Amino acid sequence: MSPSPHALAALLSCLPIGIIARQRDGSVWFNDFLSTRHSNLASTDVPALVEWFHGGVAPVGMLEVDGDQYQVECGVLEDREALLLWPTAAAVKFAPQMEQLEQMYQDFREIYRNSFDGIFIADGTGTTLMVNEGCERNYGVPASEMIGRHVSEFQRSGLINPVIAMRVIESRQRISAVQETSIGKTIMVTGIPLLDDQGAVRKVIINSRDTTELIQLQEELARAQEKLHRFEMEVSQLRMDNPAIAGLITRSPGMQQITALAQKVAKVSATVLISGESGVGKEVLTRLIHKESAHHAGPFVKINCGAIPRDLLESELFGYEAGAFTGAQRQGKVGMIEVADKGTLFLDEIGELPLDLQVKLLQVLQDRTLTRLGGTRPIQVDVRVVAATNRDLQAMVDARQFRSDLFYRLNVVPLHVPPLRERREDILPLIQHYLDELNAQYDLDKRLSEQALAALLDYDWPGNVRELRNMVERLVVTAPESLIRSDSLPTLLRSSELESDLARLDIKARSAHFERKIVKEAVERYGNTRAAAKHLQVSQSTVVRRLKDG
Repeated sequence: MSPSPHALAALLSCLPIGIIARQRDGSVWFNDFLSTRHSNLASTDVPALVEWFHGGVAPVGMLEVDGDQYQVECGVLEDREALLLWPTAAAVKFAPQMEQLEQMYQDFREIYRNSFDGIFIADGTGTTLMVNEGCERNYGVPASEMIGRHVSEFQRSGLINPVIAMRVIESRQRISAVQETSIGKTIMVTGIPLLDDQGAVRKVIINSRDTTELIQLQEELARAQEKLHRFEMEVSQLRMDNPAIAGLITRSPGMQQITALAQKVAKVSATVLISGESGVGKEVLTRLIHKESAHHAGPFVKINCGAIPRDLLESELFGYEAGAFTGAQRQGKVGMIEVADKGTLFLDEIGELPLDLQVKLLQVLQDRTLTRLGGTRPIQVDVRVVAATNRDLQAMVDARQFRSDLFYRLNVVPLHVPPLRERREDILPLIQHYLDELNAQYDLDKRLSEQALAALLDYDWPGNVRELRNMVERLVVTAPESLIRSDSLPTLLRSSELESDLARLDIKARSAHFERKIVKEAVERYGNTRAAAKHLQVSQSTVVRRLKDG
């Protein structure tokens, strides 16, 4: 229903602007805002108004009436031309707010235009209204070719798949999807509906982000992780050829086989029994098993069953409760088996374990529980047990010196480490390994002469790797010069060298051998044949000849 003329006039009179309406009969109507300020406005002598009163052109722009300044705009009021007069004082009053609004508009326009994400705006029917530069990059199409087109055209043409604007309009819900574009990009999009007061969709805003590089990085990461896993597997295999694995030398085929088996066994929780002479590296092999096992994050606890007095061994292994015996700690004590919980327990010289304690150890292996000395409550433990011995446990079982049930429980996976004399391929890399290690430890640069090295290689090493390591350290710290010569070797090694070299020679050959040896040592010591000849009081040609004979 349209308002009455009187009601409309009353409304217009309340407005804080001037309104002049030119009637069809040529008369002029003023609202109260003007009539109260300019009582003689109907007979004004302002030329621009007079001309307009008589059907002329409307005086749009600045206009002065009785000394007051107005901004004039021309409009239509009930099919009649009307002038709107804005007092310039009001325009000046609201000028700062207008400038702020203008600046805000410019800022938002720049933010919209320069946003890294694409911003796509469609109306409630799906017609494209605005597209920023991010969308242009994502879809590979300039904004001018998208604005004004319906979104369904983009999917039909293969530009974007899928299009979500219509789904947002139909559901009036936020929708996210992954789009593929005609230029090969993968876009993550989210459509948001803007609703009017009646709940209808008036606009759809779609944010889009190019995830092509992210997906490529994820794929590269997956490939790198797969490659890393493959490298880890290869490294695990190649470690067999490394001269030192946690202190183990695996150059000889026998040790390579043993180390490979140890690494394989480490992956399961089976009990391992390592046999071998003293000094062959049983503890080092055990540490390798611990390092490669699921218990590697837990403690590694070693107990030498032959080094602890019989009276203390039980309490050391199994612990004791408060007041278990005279002299016991008031709060009791945790045994080493408990200390090794979630880790590895290495029982060295297991053959020295007394028979009565073998029963208690068997309980740990079978039930995964132990009872402290003086206690009655079983304690649950999760411990990997590796035992080692330099004795023949089977013979001890036959002689009733070792329990057969414990032996079979320990001997699930037997590993025998051969003595060093049976794996001579390992001696040279062992020497080099320890020489490098000790040079770094003592900040030295010692090296072995050919004669000294030959003597070390010929020796049988009854003390095995431990003896070899100690000998190399002895030579490194005691040899007076950087070059370790054969005269720095102990008599035992030098006699071994002589025995191995001379055993098959007659007297004449042995004499020649000694001459060559003396000449070589002199050349090593004095640096050249001339100085060596002078020291030996022979001619230089004799020295050269003896060297050639060697």
